[in-house]
Amino acid sequence: MPQREFDITIRPDGTVEVHVQGYKGRSCLDAVKVFQEIVGELRERRETAEFYEPDEQVRHNLDQRL
Repeated sequence: MPQREFDITIRPDGTVEVHVQGYKGRSCLDAVKVFQEIVGELRERRETAEFYEPDEQVRHNLDQRL
């Protein structure tokens, strides 16, 4: 199974950058949606070379703990 990584940077002005690696094709967009729901409006998006590869099926399991 490929390794998937999220690099999250929170800048002093409050803006958040999320870099997603390890997803092929548009499947990364589903992963980013989770962060977008938490952080808010998406102001910019830049695709990597992986974005243009054939799509793969990815299942996301979220575990929320209080």
